[in-house]
Amino acid sequence: MKISAIVGTLCLVAQLAGSLALRAAAAEEVEVDRKIAPLDIIIVDVVGEKDLSKELRVSSSGTVTFPYLGSLEVKGKTPTEVETLLKDLLGKDYLVDPQVIVTVKEYRSRTISVIGQVNKPGVVPLPAEQKMDILEALAAAGDLTKLGNSNRIEVSRKGKIYKFKLKDLKKESNPEKKFWLEPGDVIYVYETWI
Repeated sequence: MKISAIVGTLCLVAQLAGSLALRAAAAEEVEVDRKIAPLDIIIVDVVGEKDLSKELRVSSSGTVTFPYLGSLEVKGKTPTEVETLLKDLLGKDYLVDPQVIVTVKEYRSRTISVIGQVNKPGVVPLPAEQKMDILEALAAAGDLTKLGNSNRIEVSRKGKIYKFKLKDLKKESNPEKKFWLEPGDVIYVYETWI
């Protein structure tokens, strides 16, 4: 009886450890808050202060104008970081322990282009709250045509060319080693020469 209880306990511990490992892996894949960019629209809610709760468009230089505080740089910060900034600044001279909530109402359009030997060449929107890799972009463009060269896929980014092979992209499962796409990237799939 004691041995079966020990075995049962060990099985339960193994299941729990496996479950925790899966949760940890899933948590690693969850994308952190996307950074605020110029032309995004953010909503700032200062709890209990209707006059300070605002919908603001981020300027092309990456700032917003907030009552009492003037112009604030928000470009490149996450909503959580902007919450902390506003809480600190408002709490310094204006409010006692302010509660601030910042959400992004609308992200400016972020796109990449997929051209060459794909079934649906054109512009592909980047998701608002998650990353996109080359395989996902190719899938969104209808995958390679029959003439698509799976050994010659290039990404052009800010004047620099990155070369890839489809089989290598499929093998890579480590999120830290994947090539994550950025707005303005151009993916080009070459034609196979027969």
